[in-house]
This record gives sequence, structure tokens and C-alpha cells, in this order.
Amino acid sequence: MNVYAILSLIALGFNVALAVYVLSRGVRTMLNWIFFGVMMSLAVWSAGEFMMRISSTPAEAIWGGRVASIGWCLVGGFFIIFALALTGREDLARDWRVLAACFVPAGVFLVLVWTTHTIFKGFVKTYWGFEEIGGSLRLPSKLFVVLLFLIGAVILFRYWSSAEPGTRRSGAGFVLLALALPLAAGLTTDVILPALDIRIVEMPMFATTFITPIIAYAVLTQGMMNTIAGRMGSTIIRNIDDAVMVTNARGVIETVNPAMIALSGYTEREIISAAPDRFLATSLRGGSDRAAGTAETSFWNLCMNKSGEMIPVTVSSSDVLKKSGKLMGTVTVLHDMRETLKLLRAERKVKDVTAQVAAERDRSEILQRSEEEIRKYSAFLGGVIENITEPLFILNRSHQFVYVNQAFCDQSGVAREQTIGRTNDEMYWKEMAPFLREFEDQVLETGELIEVPEVTIEDIRGDVKIGRATLAPMKNEDGEVEFMIGVLEDLTEQKKLDTERLEFIRIAAHELRTPLTSLKLGFEMLARETRGSLGYEQERSLNVLSLSIDRLSKLSKNLLDLAGMDSGLVTLERREFDAGGLLIEAAAVFEGSSREKGLEIRTEIADGARNAWADPQRISQVLFNLVSNAVKYTEKGGIKLVLEDSRDGMLDIHVSDTGSGIPASQRAAIFSRFVKATTNDGAEEGTGLGLAISKAIVEAHGGTIKVESKVGEGSTFSFTVPVAPTQLRDRTGQAGAERKPADDTRPGLAGER
Repeated sequence: MNVYAILSLIALGFNVALAVYVLSRGVRTMLNWIFFGVMMSLAVWSAGEFMMRISSTPAEAIWGGRVASIGWCLVGGFFIIFALALTGREDLARDWRVLAACFVPAGVFLVLVWTTHTIFKGFVKTYWGFEEIGGSLRLPSKLFVVLLFLIGAVILFRYWSSAEPGTRRSGAGFVLLALALPLAAGLTTDVILPALDIRIVEMPMFATTFITPIIAYAVLTQGMMNTIAGRMGSTIIRNIDDAVMVTNARGVIETVNPAMIALSGYTEREIISAAPDRFLATSLRGGSDRAAGTAETSFWNLCMNKSGEMIPVTVSSSDVLKKSGKLMGTVTVLHDMRETLKLLRAERKVKDVTAQVAAERDRSEILQRSEEEIRKYSAFLGGVIENITEPLFILNRSHQFVYVNQAFCDQSGVAREQTIGRTNDEMYWKEMAPFLREFEDQVLETGELIEVPEVTIEDIRGDVKIGRATLAPMKNEDGEVEFMIGVLEDLTEQKKLDTERLEFIRIAAHELRTPLTSLKLGFEMLARETRGSLGYEQERSLNVLSLSIDRLSKLSKNLLDLAGMDSGLVTLERREFDAGGLLIEAAAVFEGSSREKGLEIRTEIADGARNAWADPQRISQVLFNLVSNAVKYTEKGGIKLVLEDSRDGMLDIHVSDTGSGIPASQRAAIFSRFVKATTNDGAEEGTGLGLAISKAIVEAHGGTIKVESKVGEGSTFSFTVPVAPTQLRDRTGQAGAERKPADDTRPGLAGER
């Protein structure tokens, strides 16, 4: 028996021993089974190599090569699946496309080895045993195996370099270390040297013996493939209906079950390595704040999900200790109380025992009567919907009415039986059907709530009304949209009141303007005459008075411009100018106020951006207003101003911040008049006119303005400005015909920034 046969036998023993050892640390853990597959593939490869080294005839060597091919064909696929599972991408590890990409080519190569001579032509005797004579597909088969290992190494390296410290990150590092030597040996002896026509014994299989001590060390000292959840039984945790978080001794989440993912709204990767307190409104006392080994149950805690919703839960936590008594981690169970609270409310409505139900009925009694109570509660809700004063309707995916309430019938003048089963195309308002279908299709296809801010409604009698429509999807248990529910809100009287209010504002602003001007001139004269002769308190009073006069003047100007938007025309003095200069100016103006709050303000201007064709003072007013709001609502991080020239005929300007963000419920109305954004502390000071003014200015130039925001992460306001006609080009790149519009008068709105 030569030395290479002995090395193959040693590799076989090491691989089988490590596979069995790791599997014994967590028989119920999918990750351990995948690793078992990797090591057993290496073991089969080692067994085939051993057979080749001790063969006495080429025929025996061929059988050894075929046995070895089972291992090297499958090991790369198992390694990629292991890398995905180790880095928390179990979804991809189970994806049939990933499995097919890994194992279908492996199966093809395996069939070719056993049935053709395209992989192995034969074997010749050498001093290290029989050596294969490669066929036409031998090099592609080697490259396939090496490529799979390289892809797995990239997956592990990217995770190791970006993940938070923890067991999985440490495990990825150890696997990379264990992989380095066999992979390097394989690239050298199996690919590089044969390509240079240098023949030596192939070494990757012998190098796999170095994997065993590295992985064993990681399992023993770093907890790799040996999580707390694994010791408890991950299958049990994953099948618990309540949300479960398992944290390690450092207080970092190591394992969660699907119920926790559904409750929080975060993905598993976003939860892993975070602290449990991130998901609870009140702090969860951990092992360092509580006697080790004790359990704690907190009733009526609040869980914060990704959308900012506060969910009532009960929280139970218990420490997991080693035999030595040292803290190993903590298991926390969160029970969602929303359904229970609904049942409590239904019980109170039917039995009229509001106080007694919460105190005297335990959970088991409520669940026993749940079916009857839910049925009665559904009947109650049906009555409530029927008596809603706003018109309400439900459409199916064929755009047919399946339900309308009495208010809808009263407003449309059409009886319920004449509406059910029909579409908008079959009703007297069929001229509006294409306009309505566009929004209906969007709701039914995307599953997102849509608000139509203003729509003209004409009833059967010919009376014209102005309304606002809210369209929402109704989904089944599989998350598919089956119906669409719509609610119409009559805004006719509100619009009338708005008109009257704006007229009053216009008159009041005009009346305020003259005395405010006189007051400001008188104050400036008084300040000049008394400068240096007043005491500290007198100077302070004058400063307060000056600020108040300025604020009243700005408010008066905003009110006049607001009235002008509805009843007058605002003149735009358009000219060609560099829009990037406005961004730099805005950053300079607000640099001082940003620095006072510890914020960084910076600009990004696209190379070669074309000049704008607009009123620079008006566009500057919009930009200053958006940057001012960004500074006001941002406490840490920074503000970024971006100019892009990505579309023909328009420039894109973005103002991004890392502030508190705007709740989804406010985004539809944020550009309306007298609407102010709110934070956790309530409404910010201001008139609520700035964004309405900005919207009117942008639209007066033919542009659009919008906002994208995530609560707690920040907002991005974006608007467009026309490109100067002298710089517009056709698709061939030639300068187009210049069209320089005269200073125009368009509906718009000016006001304070």
C-alpha cells in the first residue's frame, strides 16, 4: 500500500468522523444535515481515491474513479446549500432553481462518468497508484466543481465581511479558513498545473483532512452548528404558534421562528443579531439584570413591528443555563393579544359585562365560545357597515359590484338590485368608467391602498358634487386580492367652505399688510434711535418684537399667495440658469443651522447636467422650503441634495434626510393646504402652507413633486424642473429647434421658504 492510499484512507476516516460528530450535535437541525452531506460526499470521494491507489488493474481503477465521482460531483452542490443555510438564506437553500443549478449538471457529469469515456478515457499505472487519463469533458467537470466551491466561498466571505458579530459570522469565518487549503490545492493540481502540462498527484482530497480540526474547534469553542435552538430542538420552536426569540449570552438574537417574523414584519436576516428590546416598547430585562436561571413574565407589553404599529403582547422569558450554571442564553416567547382583545370586546357588547369579562373569564372559556361570538360580532359589523353615512361599495376582480350600502344607493339614485352584478360600464356614469378602471386595476393587481384625492361625481339627477375616493384591497388567506372595497367622501361643502375661507384670508391678509408695513418701519426707526441706550431686558424685548413682526409679515405674504393660487395668476419670470448653483446656495444657507444640530449637509450634482428653464427665485423658494423642513425634522445623520439629468426635457432634484419620516397615513395629504407633518412629539410649528406653496410652484412650471418616506428612517422629496430649450436635443443628438417661451402666467403659489 503506497503513501497516497494511506492518505486517502486517513481523509476517509477524518471526513466520516467529522460528519457523524457534527450531526450528533444537532440531529434535528437542517444545517447539520447539509454539512453531513458535504462531509459524506468528501468521504465517498476519499473512498474512491483509496480504491484507485490500491488497484492492481485498470479495470479496478475505473471502478474506484466512478465511486470517487459520486463524491466530487455532489460535494460542490452540497457546499453551496450549506453556505446559504449558514448565512441565514434558508429560503434560497430550498429554492428549486438553486438546487437544480447545483445538482442537475452534477447528475449529468455523474451519468457521463458511469456510461461514457468522455470524463475518464482510462487509467495508467504510476508510482502513486493508477492515474486517470482525462477525456474531452474532464476539465469542464473539474471547473464545475471548483466554480461551485468558489461561489460558496464568495457567499461566505460577503456574509462574514458585512454581518454583525455572532455565532453565524464566526462560523462563516472558520468555514472559509477550512476551505482555503483544499480549494487552493484543487486549483493548483487539478486545473492550473494540468493546463501547463505539468502532471503531479491531485491533492485536494488529501487536503480535506485539515477541515476536520478547524471545524471541530469551531463547534466546540464557538458554538458553530450547535445553537441553543438546536439543543432545544429547532423543529419544536419553529412549530410554536407564538413568536419565539432565542438570544445568546451577549443578549443578541440568535434564532427566531416564523411566528416572530410574521409578528414583527421584519425578515429573519433583519432580526438575527439584533437586541430583543428593539422589538418591544418597554425594555426586556436580560440575564445581567436578572438573577441567572430565573423566568419572568410581563403582561401587556407592546411589540413594535416594522410599520410602526404597536401590537399588544404578553412576554415570557427564561434563561438557559449550562451544567456549570453559567448563562448560555435566553428564550423569549411573545403571545399576540390582538385576537384575544377582539373577542373580549365582542363579549362585552353581547353580554354587557365589560368589567367582569377581563377579570373573571380566563382565556380557555373565551376560546370555547369564540365561534359563536365571532358570528355575532360579524353580524354587528355588517349592520355598522350598512349604516355608514359615506357611500361604500365592493367590487370583484371582474369589476362587478358585489355589495353597495344604502348610502351608495341614496347618492347614486340607483337601487341595490339594479347595481349588484353590474360594472361601471353598465351604469349611467359609464363615461367615467375608463378613469375609474385605471385605479381599480392598480388596487386589484398591486394589492395596495389608493386614495383618489378629488373626483367629480354626478348623480342621476344631474347634481354635480366633488368627492374623494379611498380604494383598498380585500385579500384571502393566501394573500391574493379577491375584492376591492371603496369609500366615497363628499367634499362639496368642504370645497365651498375652503373657497369662503380663502376669500376671508385674502381680505384679512390685505388688511394686515399695510399696518404691518407701517409697524415694521416704525420699529426700525425706533431701533436706530435707541441703539446702545437700552438695557438688556429692553433690547431683548425689542428683538422678540422684531421676530414677531417678521413672522407676521411672512404669514401675511403666504396667505396672499395662497389666495392667489385659487383666484389669480402668478407671474413666472423664466430664464436659463444653472440649477446646480441653487443646490450649492441652499447647502450654504442652511450649513449653520445644520451644524448646530450636528448634521452633515452635502450636494451631489450630475456631471454635464443641463441648464434649467424656470423662474430661479421660485425654484429657489421650493428648494429652500424643502431643505428647511429636512433640517427641522432631522435630529441625527444628515441631509443630501441631488441634481440628476436622467430624462429628456426635465431635471430631477431630490432632497433626502435621515429624520423621523412621514407616516403613510399623512403622505397623501402632506401637500394640501394647512396640513403639517407630525412626529412622535406631535405637530411641528408652522402654518402648514410651505409644501402646498412648493407644489403649486413646481406644477406651474409643468413639473411634478412627490415624497418617499419610511418612519424612523427619513424622507426624500423629489421634484422636476424643465430643461432650457437651447439645450434640448433630439434622439440623433442634434440640437432641436429652439422654442423660448415668453414669461408666462400660470397658476402657482409663492410664499415663505
